[in-house]
Amino acid sequence: MQEFRFLKTIILPALVVLVLFGCKRDASQDSFEREAFRTPENFTRTDSNGKILHNDPDDWRIAPMFQGIVDIMNPAYPNPSTGTRYTLELMVSGFDAVNGLEVYARDLRGLPYIIYQDTRRPLPPGIVDLFIEPSWLAASRVYSEAVGLNRIFIYDAMGNLITYGDLQVD
Repeated sequence: MQEFRFLKTIILPALVVLVLFGCKRDASQDSFEREAFRTPENFTRTDSNGKILHNDPDDWRIAPMFQGIVDIMNPAYPNPSTGTRYTLELMVSGFDAVNGLEVYARDLRGLPYIIYQDTRRPLPPGIVDLFIEPSWLAASRVYSEAVGLNRIFIYDAMGNLITYGDLQVD
């Protein structure tokens, strides 16, 4: 009888709290991912040194499950690009925080394809530089087919979306 009381008063409420917290976190990550797959409308304009000239609040937000673990030091620059590669700087905090990086774009049918990969598992703490050639934003790798607004998605190697942003190719 005393074991049942312990189960009823301590264990059961603790399990309920854990389940509710877990669902909330999953729901916020799911919501973030749904927002990421909306059609891009704008982009964060930056100069060749990374200075932000116009901020798009939808670009380079960090997913809920990576808050406090990954941050954007500098959004992609220069943006727009006229042939110069983009540089994006991520800050990884802590040890064993992020397992690899995979950067995806979408083809004309909306299907994802990988454009950049960092296979280090885990990534070392500190700044991680990503370099993206504008031509990679076209599935054909032909620069002229990448012209326009392109959304990229940055995942860890476990398939969890970390951030996303829009790159303009002129």
